[in-house]
Amino acid sequence: MDFKQLESFVAAVDEGSFSNAAERLQLSQSMVTIHIRNLESELGTRLLNRTTRSMELSADGRTFYAYARQMLKLNRDSIFALSRANQDAKSINIISTPYIIRYYLTDSVIGFNRLHPEVSFNFITCGHSEIHNRLQSDAVEFAFCTMKLMNSDYAVKHCQMASLVAITPNAPRFRALGDGPFPNALFGEEPLITRSSTSTLQQEFLRWSKLNIPDTKLKVAAAVDDTETIMRLVASGVGISVISEVAVREAVAEGRLLAFPMEGTMPYHLYFVHKKKYLSPEQIAFRDYILETMPLKGREEE
Repeated sequence: MDFKQLESFVAAVDEGSFSNAAERLQLSQSMVTIHIRNLESELGTRLLNRTTRSMELSADGRTFYAYARQMLKLNRDSIFALSRANQDAKSINIISTPYIIRYYLTDSVIGFNRLHPEVSFNFITCGHSEIHNRLQSDAVEFAFCTMKLMNSDYAVKHCQMASLVAITPNAPRFRALGDGPFPNALFGEEPLITRSSTSTLQQEFLRWSKLNIPDTKLKVAAAVDDTETIMRLVASGVGISVISEVAVREAVAEGRLLAFPMEGTMPYHLYFVHKKKYLSPEQIAFRDYILETMPLKGREEE
């Protein structure tokens, strides 16, 4: 019996299928199947009753599942505790996306650094879909992401951060709109700069479009993933766009862009994820600083 077998078994149960477990573990489905079959062979019992359409735990599987989770947790805790002995206790290690780091965390890092200049920061950037696996493999204390992560080693705080806004060039015809919501009709008239990926912001805009302008044909002038490029194109008059109000605050304050609220948009949410155990005093101070300075929604999710 080895930990790869245990991980495959637990992932299959948690995810409800071998294919989902393979995606979570970044293995092939056949490898997950082999790990579980070898585990059942070593234990001398069937853990999962499988058909072509369903999968469920056997009686022995239900008993073993609880112990398998405990063994994996003890293994992670022991590795993390040993790794902490070799790491700088005054280093703050954070996993997030480049977008969140730039527009949501910079002010927090600056503020905390003024209070604790002896602390250094190490940012690990990746896509949202990678954050869960990187937390488990890299022994990182903190993460910021836009989706809820389910991991018993980490606590999660749900931050309600900002809403989407329509942005336009700072031109007379747009200044004439005043301070009210952006007229929905203009989305069908003005060239639009959108994102080329399925980011959280893009998904929210598409959801909003289906609900509020379902029959409108958008005139896409450009598809760009980089936020700074989008704002530059809008300021130059190439088209309008939709963006998080946090990202555009500086450009609006400088007069380069105009921003308008949009009726019916959902707030842009951020999850603050932190390790429950083995935090140094400096890391605890950073955790508490974030919890005190970021607007939080609801209670902690264990």
